[in-house]
Amino acid sequence: MNMKPLFFMSILFLAITLTFFLQNGLAQNYTQIRLPDGAKARLGKGTFSDVVYSPNGEHLAVAGSLGVWIYDVQNGSEIDLITGRWGRIRSVSFSPDGRMLAACKNWNTIYLWDVDTGEVKNTITGDLGSPFSVAFSPDGQTLASGGWYGSIYLWDVNTDLPKKKIVGRLGNVSTVFSVAFSPDGQTLAAGIRSGTIGLWDVDTSALKHTLTGHTDVVHSVSFSPDGQTLASKSWDETIRLWDVETGTPKHVFTGPLGLAHSVSFSPDSQTLASGGWGESVHLWDVDTGTLKNTLIGHSSIVHSVSFSPDGQTLVSGSWDNSIRLWDVNTGTLKRTITEYSHSVHDVSFSPDGQTLASGDSNGIIRLWDVDTFLPKHTLIRHSDHVFSVAFSPDGQTLASGDSKGIVRLWDVDTGTPKHTLIGHLYVAHSVSFSPDGQTLASGSWDNTIRLWDVETGASKRTLINYETSKPTLPNHEGRVHDVSFSPDGQTLASGGWDNTIRLWDVNTGTLKNTLTLEVKNTIIGLSYVVYSISFSPDGQTLASGSWDTIIRLWDVNTGTLKDTLGRAGTAHSGDVYNVAFSPDGQMLASGSGDDSIGLWDINTDTLKHIFTGHHDFGGSSPPTNVYSVSFSPDGQMLASGGKDTIYIWDTSTFVPVTEALTVDVNGDGVVNVQDLVRVAARIGQDVHVDGDPADVNGDGVINIQDLVQVANAIGD
Repeated sequence: MNMKPLFFMSILFLAITLTFFLQNGLAQNYTQIRLPDGAKARLGKGTFSDVVYSPNGEHLAVAGSLGVWIYDVQNGSEIDLITGRWGRIRSVSFSPDGRMLAACKNWNTIYLWDVDTGEVKNTITGDLGSPFSVAFSPDGQTLASGGWYGSIYLWDVNTDLPKKKIVGRLGNVSTVFSVAFSPDGQTLAAGIRSGTIGLWDVDTSALKHTLTGHTDVVHSVSFSPDGQTLASKSWDETIRLWDVETGTPKHVFTGPLGLAHSVSFSPDSQTLASGGWGESVHLWDVDTGTLKNTLIGHSSIVHSVSFSPDGQTLVSGSWDNSIRLWDVNTGTLKRTITEYSHSVHDVSFSPDGQTLASGDSNGIIRLWDVDTFLPKHTLIRHSDHVFSVAFSPDGQTLASGDSKGIVRLWDVDTGTPKHTLIGHLYVAHSVSFSPDGQTLASGSWDNTIRLWDVETGASKRTLINYETSKPTLPNHEGRVHDVSFSPDGQTLASGGWDNTIRLWDVNTGTLKNTLTLEVKNTIIGLSYVVYSISFSPDGQTLASGSWDTIIRLWDVNTGTLKDTLGRAGTAHSGDVYNVAFSPDGQMLASGSGDDSIGLWDINTDTLKHIFTGHHDFGGSSPPTNVYSVSFSPDGQMLASGGKDTIYIWDTSTFVPVTEALTVDVNGDGVVNVQDLVRVAARIGQDVHVDGDPADVNGDGVINIQDLVQVANAIGD
């Protein structure tokens, strides 16, 4: 009897059952939703730019650097992450029926997603003028977009073809920051950088009114649900209400508003919510123009506000990395959604591998539990970018350096500060503990390296990194990017902007050797910056990553170049921002500005694997900067920090790049039921646009043929 069909049907039934159970029986932890191949977890949700309610009030869409997060409003849980290699999303809008989501990224791309499946339905590309804002018409058939060059486009949602183009050149500078349809769909409003607002007839494209009064960028416009009033918020720190029919002003709101970012009407048109640089949310009476309530809780700019469809709840998003839901009637806080973060500049595992530290551009340090992937402590004392974090050898102390030159020492168990080290005049870009834990080295853009006593916090010695430098000139080419102690603690290595790596005697503070890169960027007259350095565990080799995309291996004893990993642009096409040896010294990890993370075999000097998955924070193309990489003490995991978030990668089960199996859908090196489940969960999806590993035969559709190929390869 041929058992193959029976085996296949059993596996297929199991796959479908597991898929249903996973999708309907379990609420996923956000750290596991839509991970890139090879990743174990995602720590943090990236940055966010916009937050809106779904038309039925059941969901929230939060746009940011990873894509769009979808939340269940009732319990605040993450349902899905609508994502892909398209980078930071600036603006998001639900279709009136709630089945489609429109989003625009930084440059000339607008995406239309199916909310239920999270798949791309249509992609609008072309000369869109770098759209800042998108909005659906009330009938859901038209999408408006506005951006640079004063261009406003109206798109046919069903065909992705432009219906018409409206040129919004009102004033000297014409960037369109916000667009909104009137409730009857007959009028389109646009907020312009010059401080003016245009009202256009949608059918004829004729300009109906030009609203003047603001003196700076109009960042947000919103129609009242009854269609009689338009609200606008400007960087001139005012909010204005306008009569839509006549174009005349009705009210001007002033006060401690700060630079304006967002306004939203309640469903009954009686209340206007606003957020801005004042760190608070204001509720205004539309009829009288008076302030009704101030919602206090955010600690930074309130970037976005949106009322629920029933008007009982208001959601606000802030640059303090939190989203808050408020009871409109009482002004009380109902729920806070956290774990958003700005660019992650550095990550570091604790010596016992149980904790990961991260520092971001918002001045926040988080200590993550590696087992649960949840935050253990949030350390808030730095007022600006945290560029570097490092654990002491005993794991009891964490050091951090920020953009103002301040270095701090923290108690890891309690998350409380121990010492503040003052001395640098500019960015403290790197910190490193000596192997005995008694000394901390910090490298700064003030061209100096300082050695500190960890126990007392006192300064022990200052090393001038560049002979002719003056510490008061932070732009001098002597600025230090990275410092690292040798395993025996006798040597300190430093790298920076002067095209060299310097080796210092820790005991005497004298310069032992200078390792010079053999290339120089003659086009722009600058040296190739040494961004990162790392000693091998045996102390015999020093690895460096630089501006020219090349990784170099140096002999520490002789100061000579031993080898290079990857010719310029062949492995990484972007700057190599960080390098780190595995604990056994057999692998080297590199993080690059092209969004990739390389794993190199030190014995053969070959590239073993490339991890990708970080998303664009801003710019014209998907890749983003991977600023930091760090191996766990057992070498089984690699953490990476980028402009978007943190990923934990599995370094033990990846398949070498040249040997990957197409039927190994999840890339874990073996074909099993997990691959089958992944294909079964995606059956019927059209993946012509972005591709999907579950499309095993590469025909652009995931179907039974892909499932059969995987089932036949089970056990390979």
